Amino acid sequence: MSAPPPTSRLAFRRVLRFALLVASSVAGALIAVAIGDALYSTTLPELRPWHTERLRGEFEASQAGGTYDFTAYRAQEARLFEEARALARTAYDPAKDTPMSRYRPDRGPYAARVDGDWNRSFVLDGDPKRGVALVVHGLSDAPYAMRAIALALNREGLVVYGLRLPGHGTIPSGLDDAQWEDWLAAVSIVVRQIRRDHPAAPFWYVGYSTGATLGLKHAAQSVAAGRTDLLPTRLFMLSPALGVSPFAPLANVQRLVSRWGLAPKARWANVGLEIDPHKYESFAKNAGAQIAALIRSLHADLDRMDRDGSIGRLPPVTGFQSIADATVVTRDLATHFYGLLRGGTSELVLFDVNRRAGVAPLLAVSPGATVDAFLRAPRRDYRLTLLGNPDGAATLTERSWAPGSDTPVDRPLALAWPDDVYSLSHVALPFPPDDPIYGLERGAGADGLPSLGALAFRGERDVLAIGAADQLRLRANPFFDEMMRRMLAEIAAARGAPSR
Repeated sequence: MSAPPPTSRLAFRRVLRFALLVASSVAGALIAVAIGDALYSTTLPELRPWHTERLRGEFEASQAGGTYDFTAYRAQEARLFEEARALARTAYDPAKDTPMSRYRPDRGPYAARVDGDWNRSFVLDGDPKRGVALVVHGLSDAPYAMRAIALALNREGLVVYGLRLPGHGTIPSGLDDAQWEDWLAAVSIVVRQIRRDHPAAPFWYVGYSTGATLGLKHAAQSVAAGRTDLLPTRLFMLSPALGVSPFAPLANVQRLVSRWGLAPKARWANVGLEIDPHKYESFAKNAGAQIAALIRSLHADLDRMDRDGSIGRLPPVTGFQSIADATVVTRDLATHFYGLLRGGTSELVLFDVNRRAGVAPLLAVSPGATVDAFLRAPRRDYRLTLLGNPDGAATLTERSWAPGSDTPVDRPLALAWPDDVYSLSHVALPFPPDDPIYGLERGAGADGLPSLGALAFRGERDVLAIGAADQLRLRANPFFDEMMRRMLAEIAAARGAPSR
């Protein structure tokens, strides 16, 4: 066999050199990012045992299958919480930890405001004939995030299952190891349990943020597998995590350094006081990498379903989303999800920013551009509803476009923006304004502490351990009752009966 001509060998060598140059440049850039992460991490506060220790009893996707069900999941969860409490009993140090810490032996003052342990999975009994609901919280949260929604559904007679996603509700290091496949496996376990226990009952899924993404991923997998029995009657999605920063996949680059035991703080985006009893104040970078991977996987599913037409077999969706959202990219939802829906049976409810005269000149965002992204999408086969005060009025107006229509219909609402609120936020939607922990009233409980949703301390900057941005971010939804009214109306319509 003759040797390749010199020109071919020369071309091959050039391509090889170019490929090696690109690979070395990428590797060098990743190493530089990892080293930069390590250097920046030295500015973070001291890590505590709930950042560095690992709980051995957490659920993993490999355990699913066979006879393992939601009952087994909750039994394992109970053992996990004993492990977490044992760590808190030995690790809490009054000299290093704030007296408000959730890891105090008595779980801290804020946890005492609500009866029961809402960090765990739960089941609220009801009448299966009226329906069954599964509620799933978001990233770094706990089932408490869905407490108000769960109680409202239960008051309507529904059986309500609440799921704690693996890695949540215990110690922040749980999210340093968690994989999105663990979360999805847990969702599948409880859905199968619901269908075994209540095969004929109407079934609704309510997901917040990552919980919404997981519900949609589960539905896509069920459609692909032909398991229509596992699909909910309707999906309710609050602040769905369907579009995040393009840099999120790089969150785990730090492991190039931290995996060898160097710069352990580099595994953390931030290290907080952990005074919130139901949400981690510290955020493991792995959590950001996992939600990015979950979204990429879901987008691949949706693109495939759009091409083969099976997206029409997804259940109807009712989405609730704030135009102002610092966690997900609201505008991306127009093309990455809602613009793919078919059938005209879904709805997206957008909460506009407050356009009152004293607020509008100070806005740094263009809410109109976000609404236009939905209106001008190539396909809008769903109802689009905007709740806001477009003319700067004190009260709100419902402006609604029927599927495919460019002509809106307005309806006045007996709602108004609170005087000191300029928008909703990603984290606000699932909480009512009178929530005992995140409510809008500054007030104080028996512990004498203000609501975590109404912290408004004044003084010099960089003095408080709680940053100004965290104090200003809205933690509860002044329009929660309106959101629940719409949700319950959809449920009642699906049952063919008025809500109670």
